[in-house]
Amino acid sequence: MRICLRIALKLAIALSLPCVSYGQTEGTFTISNSVLLFETTETSMSGQPHEDLLVVSTTDTVVVRSPVGFFGQDYNTVFPALAPGADRVAWGLSTHDESRKVRLKAVLGLYSLVDKTWKTYGDFCAGGVGSVAFAPDGTRVAFASQSKDSPGDGYCFNNPIMLQILDTATGKLTPISYPGRAIENARLSWSPDGKYLVGQFCCSASSTYQIVVIDLAGGGGTVIAEGTDPAWSPKGDWISFEDQKKKKCMLIHPDGTGMKPVEDLKGYWLFLKGAVWSPDGDKLLFNEEEVDSGGNVSILDLSNGDLTRRSKNTLFVLGWARQPPN
Repeated sequence: MRICLRIALKLAIALSLPCVSYGQTEGTFTISNSVLLFETTETSMSGQPHEDLLVVSTTDTVVVRSPVGFFGQDYNTVFPALAPGADRVAWGLSTHDESRKVRLKAVLGLYSLVDKTWKTYGDFCAGGVGSVAFAPDGTRVAFASQSKDSPGDGYCFNNPIMLQILDTATGKLTPISYPGRAIENARLSWSPDGKYLVGQFCCSASSTYQIVVIDLAGGGGTVIAEGTDPAWSPKGDWISFEDQKKKKCMLIHPDGTGMKPVEDLKGYWLFLKGAVWSPDGDKLLFNEEEVDSGGNVSILDLSNGDLTRRSKNTLFVLGWARQPPN
């Protein structure tokens, strides 16, 4: 009887789902006037899985593959970024010694969606370039990095993971002076005015992660909450993050006041790597993982609380930008 009821419930849910408009690549979808950054995993000629990215608009789909000699970092350990102008992608890359199958170093990679070319920056511990984030004007990239003690180092496990900023015009790398230890696979996000950065750091006295707002001019940091994967609204009024204890997506003002849970998301979801804000700051996108059913993507309209499932068993969305004018 329980099995029959479970099947009937699944059928009812399936019939109630809205039709999904998929893009040119299976497992993606499009949003009007938007460009979306999707993850994907493909298999190389050697039979080994490797990660690529998909940049999908209403008119085009671009496959972003890592440059020759490099491998894109796994999405479980890093978070790639789509530039606000939808003209570039930033991604942590690593090199391998094919004979020994070990990583040698990591770099920050910027891919131009206009020129279809890569530029790489830095020389970090293998696997030591983590999540990245473009500044609102696209001129800087913040990223988590694990610096080498010497150029020959490969893995350097004991070195702390810190934050750095790349000036995309000059290629200059500037360490952030905040003394806390960054979390490599955590979201990073900029304030709309480009003066502050919010990130996830380890750890409080209760061994939970901290959400910290960093003043880039002065280097000081303010702990505003305990949680993971913060993302700053493009409007500047809210920062979203996950409360680990409540297993809820929360909103909090940048000064640490007004914390509240996001509208109830029906209880079936486990959103991954934080929420993704729409370019206008009116919506939140959630990548959800359900047992034995792959990934789903849902979008919450903050103005009216409407939650819409955009796709089922799809690729996860890692970035959302406005589509540039033709």
